[in-house]
Amino acid sequence: MPPTLLHKVLLNGYTLRQLAERRTRLSLATVRYRFRQALGRFVSRPGPQKIPRGPLVLLADGLWFQFARKPWVLYLTALKSCSGHSAFFLDPLLFPGKEGATRWEQVVAAIPAHAQARIQALVVDNLRGMHLLAKRRRWVLQLCHFHLILKLQVHRRGPRRALKGGTVREEIYRLIRNALELPEGPRLNRVIGRLGRLAQTSCGTRRMQAVVREFLYCIGHYRAYQAHPTLGLPTTTNTVESMGGIMRDLLRRSRAASSPRSLFLWATALIRLRPEITCNGKTINRIN
Repeated sequence: MPPTLLHKVLLNGYTLRQLAERRTRLSLATVRYRFRQALGRFVSRPGPQKIPRGPLVLLADGLWFQFARKPWVLYLTALKSCSGHSAFFLDPLLFPGKEGATRWEQVVAAIPAHAQARIQALVVDNLRGMHLLAKRRRWVLQLCHFHLILKLQVHRRGPRRALKGGTVREEIYRLIRNALELPEGPRLNRVIGRLGRLAQTSCGTRRMQAVVREFLYCIGHYRAYQAHPTLGLPTTTNTVESMGGIMRDLLRRSRAASSPRSLFLWATALIRLRPEITCNGKTINRIN
């Protein structure tokens, strides 16, 4: 099977059925068999992973799947040069069970040693265990702004604003957005002070109170991009999540990933064929 067929399916969006219909001398079963053979050979070879030069930033995210009613997680990682504007994906790893710190330790251990030694920072969602993982390796930890904002928006959109504490929740949303963006100085100190006072109340609901307290506890990690401007840190995991979205769309369209092995083969091949995605560091606002 010529390599161009992998490109047509994995990159250009053709299904195997569509390709079989274009090849009148081959049945769908034959096309599927040959594609599986080509996919297996392609993934079995060592990955041509491109690792940027110089100090690196590691971006990571987990993609959840279910097989036989049991959870599996596809662990995605990408490396970005501190001075660059692209992230380069490594081969994914697939493990049974829920996402956890122990598995992330295995994922990090699988990164080539010469690249591990150059990693300066980790960009992830605020997951349990990631703080310790970064601390052990003396990496700067940048927590994802997008997931935090999404969590806040759940409590303020539409009719929810008319619920108990709606006005307070609007204020909390505005204050946290400011705390993420403001440079060090009096305005930031006032915002943090107000959030601290609100955290001593119910914040409208106990759930919002927990969100505010967690944010204040982790605020240094949400603002790591401000404290370490030379690292060129992105403030979201959107780059990795974009790859996850592309992957899910491909699997849905092709009706692939019927088993863990199938998922791993398709995911690995896709990443190897399109390993690079644009990834810019956050622009820092210096006006106070």
